[in-house]
Amino acid sequence: MKRTVDKPYFTYCVSTAVTSGLYVKCPKCDGPGIIKADDDIVCFRCTNCGNSKTRERNIYCYEVNNQCSKCGRYYRVSISDSSKQHFPMLYVACPCCGYTAPGKVLKSLGYRYTGGIENGREPFFGFELWFLTSYDRKFVWALNREHLAYLIDYLSADLREKPPIHGTMRTQADQIPAFMKTAKNRDRIVKCLKRMQEK
Repeated sequence: MKRTVDKPYFTYCVSTAVTSGLYVKCPKCDGPGIIKADDDIVCFRCTNCGNSKTRERNIYCYEVNNQCSKCGRYYRVSISDSSKQHFPMLYVACPCCGYTAPGKVLKSLGYRYTGGIENGREPFFGFELWFLTSYDRKFVWALNREHLAYLIDYLSADLREKPPIHGTMRTQADQIPAFMKTAKNRDRIVKCLKRMQEK
């Protein structure tokens, strides 16, 4: 009898996978590529053709906060034009009276790219996952080789135990779609996953 102990809930998610490597399909050559990220930058590199791409992980907001010297009202104006976002001062119109005055451009953190997998694509560049297939018209995917090995191990086990949990009662298996865990599908899903493992 094959026995496995499940993992904590966030062991295999996008935000943890990008530290070790999230496997994707290169949009240029269809070869395997890896996305890695730190707190500030997300980088993609194809291991086949060398294609690469980088972007900031953080999305910033730029705005001018000011008090109008004509009507006395406080206002906040967002600066969406990227060519103007890096100036220390800008002339902006008061939204209340239209009077134009200089104001300091402030930069603040809007949000960070984190997100999850949607339609077999990662959230940073929108690239298709490398470990991706379908079963009964539903996506079956893994973030990287470690995640793929976990899915095979968990779904092929006869006895699945919860790990010793501190705080939350959720485990990694709670993130596995129900159709994959259903007894009648498990053997065929494991075969699909093992075929992906050969890539």
